[in-house]
Amino acid sequence: MVGKVFLMMKKILVIDNIVNEVEQSYIKKYMFDHCKWSFIQDVSLENNLHQRRPGFKVMFDRDKLNDIIYNIVLNTRKKLKLKPLYDREKLLEARSFLQLPLNKDYIGEGVDTPHLDRTEPHLVFLYYVNDSDGDTVIYNYKSKSSTDIPYFEDVKELKRITPKQGRVVIFDGLYWHTAEQPTKDIRCIINFNIANGNNDI
Repeated sequence: MVGKVFLMMKKILVIDNIVNEVEQSYIKKYMFDHCKWSFIQDVSLENNLHQRRPGFKVMFDRDKLNDIIYNIVLNTRKKLKLKPLYDREKLLEARSFLQLPLNKDYIGEGVDTPHLDRTEPHLVFLYYVNDSDGDTVIYNYKSKSSTDIPYFEDVKELKRITPKQGRVVIFDGLYWHTAEQPTKDIRCIINFNIANGNNDI
């Protein structure tokens, strides 16, 4: 059963067209035309001392989350043969980030600062609102505790995913990950953190 994989998640799954084209277009228009974005100094970490990758952020109230956007979660769990989350109790966090293309002279070299979204066990459902550059990069290091932080010269890239409208990436949230800063187009993602445990299957 696919769901069993996630208790010791080693696979990174990529599913295209997780919602239909009409819903994809609706989500894109909703995110670009109706959301109230807040400016953030860095898309990876607050008070980041290593680099500055500014962007915009929206935090969603899980109980008031737009039903079509929530279809991303429902359809993803259905594909994975996991229990549905109609009451949303296992949706730990839902947020969106929007990055504008920046000149390389401004952003310098390298990817955005690698990070974890949360330190407790969880799954990440990462949905791409639009086609863009700025690949998602997932590393081969999985933290065992909240203080388990890797030396990045010792970690290797496990998988790289290019943003494509309607695509969702699913992975164990305790794997360190990051993104490349877009230089050609707007990059917009919706990030869902889902509780992962024995009662979730």
